[in-house]
Amino acid sequence: VAFEGDQDTVYRVNLYSRLASRVLMQIGEGRYRDEEDIYRAAVRIEWEHHLHCRQTLRVDTTAVRSPLRSLNFANLRVKDAIVDRLRERQGERPTIDTQRPDVRVFSFLREDTLTLYLDTSGESLFKRGWRREREDKGLAPLKENLAAGVIALAGWTPQRPLFDPFCGSGTLLIEAAQMALGIAPGLSRPFGFERLIGHDAAHWAALRAQAIREAQQSGRDGSAGLRLHGSDIDPQAIGQARRNIER
Repeated sequence: VAFEGDQDTVYRVNLYSRLASRVLMQIGEGRYRDEEDIYRAAVRIEWEHHLHCRQTLRVDTTAVRSPLRSLNFANLRVKDAIVDRLRERQGERPTIDTQRPDVRVFSFLREDTLTLYLDTSGESLFKRGWRREREDKGLAPLKENLAAGVIALAGWTPQRPLFDPFCGSGTLLIEAAQMALGIAPGLSRPFGFERLIGHDAAHWAALRAQAIREAQQSGRDGSAGLRLHGSDIDPQAIGQARRNIER
């Protein structure tokens, strides 16, 4: 799904979207025939306006019908371009961190077109921030944004009761409750855009404060009559669900 917007839009979509997996900001596009074309396209981007050389970096490359033999080598050329550009402009090179990078870049290859994106989300948006304990994830946890999608497809509204007979760790119930009570799904987690150069911390703090006020008001107005029920054959799952719901 593609859309246009300003910095405020980036913040709001990350904060409020229940269905998205990531919000990527397109920062470059070009044509290519080989890996060197990819390097030349990537090195022209003004990376110094988005990240600092002392930050850690990860690059991921995906492709559809790309003629290149090795996506790993194409990925390496994007990394080289970013590193070389920052070393030239800022005097040092960023460190690569594939586990918990400060900044994440995505490159997407079509048959002859390269598109480059900055990840504004950080960790995938299904990670809402409340599933903190490993033992409370359950054996096969439903991703939170998938649960929200199931509820949306079902056409459920808070005026109707909701019953999940196989509630597991409580994901469907929690997503339904947050929808009914107007709790923004991104309230309890950090985002990738907070680590980008140009981040407006004051504006972001104001948006979060507004979302908290909205949730408080909606909770007062919407909790009466809300009927959410869950059951599970596994007592351990019920314990997991109770702890997750409490958080």
